[in-house]
Amino acid sequence: MQDTTKYDISASLVGKSNILMRLMPQVLNALLKVLASQAPSCALIQLHTGWFLQKLLSFQGNRLNDHHLQLFNTSYQRSCERLQKELDGGWFDQILETLRDEWANCKTALEEPLQSKNPLFALELAFCQQTTDGSTTSSKFSWQTMVDAVKVFTLHVQLKTFIVKGNLLENPFLELTSGPATDSEISQSSDLSSASFGSEVFLGSGFPCRIAFSNAGVRDIYLIPVARGISGKLILAEKHPFRSQRGVVIAIAPLAGLSPKIDEDHPTWLHLRIKEFDPRSNASKTRGFNAKKSNIGVDGRWTLGFTSEKACEAARLLILEETHKQRSLVESILASFLRNDHLENALDTQVG
Repeated sequence: MQDTTKYDISASLVGKSNILMRLMPQVLNALLKVLASQAPSCALIQLHTGWFLQKLLSFQGNRLNDHHLQLFNTSYQRSCERLQKELDGGWFDQILETLRDEWANCKTALEEPLQSKNPLFALELAFCQQTTDGSTTSSKFSWQTMVDAVKVFTLHVQLKTFIVKGNLLENPFLELTSGPATDSEISQSSDLSSASFGSEVFLGSGFPCRIAFSNAGVRDIYLIPVARGISGKLILAEKHPFRSQRGVVIAIAPLAGLSPKIDEDHPTWLHLRIKEFDPRSNASKTRGFNAKKSNIGVDGRWTLGFTSEKACEAARLLILEETHKQRSLVESILASFLRNDHLENALDTQVG
């Protein structure tokens, strides 16, 4: 039996080691089935399950038989697929930053010693069974879905590393940056990427259109989508009264989640979905005349009017093009981490 102090196994557990070892296959099987469930349980249940699994693996020397390895591989693959699915969601722009933040949380949780674990932690699991508020299409709900996918994926990577190497992985996203800018991005006016409400921007790449804000009336504006590295924003700017090629920013929204759609009955109208939920400040993420502070669970909408159907379609395509550039970079950074070829080979060849 391995050093119980090293693996944080209490004396009472060691005293019952014969019973535990006899039941170990059934216990591991049950835990792995929770992790690999087709309908994934909430992130909190998965984290508690992973914590228990990691402690049992420590106790028995990180060894899993072929059946248990197959269960874990299935669970790991599903966590990858769940995370990859979020690349098509409205919060793909926040995945990498969330990974960086949740990595530390997961590592701390897994390293929590057995003795300090609150025996009433199971009561927390009851909250996972509560239903949502019914707003399953809101940006608040989709944010939580993305965060849960990141948490579950991070947990599986840590467990996988522990199974193969016997230790947890340090945070690989601490030095995460926005990524290198492409030549086309460098050629753009630098004030677009740093634009804020009230600042001046270059209007050269903008689409002239009109918008009606509830508290500001109809305005003649320019729509300017811009992706820079892993960040992206949609800028609405009003022409400067004295500088013909410059505009003043009156509203900004994230590119991710806009879902631009042309109105079926009015093909010169472009509808944009605006995420009103800001997970960091619980205030409107959008800045400008459309800002809504009263109901952060309900998304806003901009309807832009263009001079022709052709101009409306061109604006829609440009928004999609800039969004694709942003998502592609996020996906490339994530893909290089998802592959983890050396760790995958080590896990596949482990002998149970």
